[in-house]
Amino acid sequence: MSPNKIEAPTFDDRHDPWIFDMWIRDMDKFFEWYKLSDDRKVRFAKMKLIDEAKIYWIDVEDCLEMRGKPPITDWIKMKQKLQEKYLPQSYRNKLLDQWNNLRQGNKSINEYITQFNDYMIRCAI
Repeated sequence: MSPNKIEAPTFDDRHDPWIFDMWIRDMDKFFEWYKLSDDRKVRFAKMKLIDEAKIYWIDVEDCLEMRGKPPITDWIKMKQKLQEKYLPQSYRNKLLDQWNNLRQGNKSINEYITQFNDYMIRCAI
């Protein structure tokens, strides 16, 4: 792999909000690197949905079509629709609680700082 090539991850419908959140962040980084239009972002992200996530998105598109509504062509709207399914409303609050209760304990200072920073990023602080 060349140093300038960035790979986009796939998402397979794991019901783990942490993994979904990471997938969204990785896709945002990929789109930032390649500077794609919103329409191309959505088309590309659809290709990165696999297994049950792909089936879910096909269902979303079919429902929109049956209702006579336009397809989702905006990355932000696509993320919002996916977040409705894969990020429980309590996810951010749970992360904040875990961050507030984070203790170094027997972790090294580097492990503690890494975990602290990870929570800070995930909580969008």
